[in-house]
Amino acid sequence: MFKRTKPPKHILFIGEKSETRDYIVDVIKESVKDPKEKIPTHTFSLEEPDYESGLREALLKKTDGTVFLINSTKTKELSRIKEYLWEYFVWNEATKNIPVLIASYNADKAIALTSSEIIEAYSLIRLTDRLWNVMEIHENKTEDILSCFNWLDDYIEVLGIKPKMLKKKESSKLKAKKSKREKK
Repeated sequence: MFKRTKPPKHILFIGEKSETRDYIVDVIKESVKDPKEKIPTHTFSLEEPDYESGLREALLKKTDGTVFLINSTKTKELSRIKEYLWEYFVWNEATKNIPVLIASYNADKAIALTSSEIIEAYSLIRLTDRLWNVMEIHENKTEDILSCFNWLDDYIEVLGIKPKMLKKKESSKLKAKKSKREKK
């Protein structure tokens, strides 16, 4: 008999501290909670951009997908976050297999940058060695937040970053037979 085991996917959230950022993260965390599950399907980390030192290597090694949460109305912040994205994430060898989702909140505001403007401002068209996407969150709608998360989660699954592993359950009789054969 086979038992399916699957390690939890680790999602890293990077974004400036704000109530909206925390709300988005909470909505995503609540969406994957299942009180019946003993093993969580996802684990999460929340980081503020550290413009001096970047991200810890240990954190990046366990990360399966990253969500950059940006306020699309603050154009001054966008250039700093762009530099951070490229210097500490894209050009880092430890992140080469990690898909990136840029979730721009406040997208419903009149002064907000659109997805295509963010792609151009962040030079994402040059980012050809990994999977990425830019998605907008309007009025903190739960549907928009969950569609962002589902996009990232689906691609982590498709890319096989955390592959499903099948382990064969062995009965105690089979274990005893194996150990006798190995001793001979």
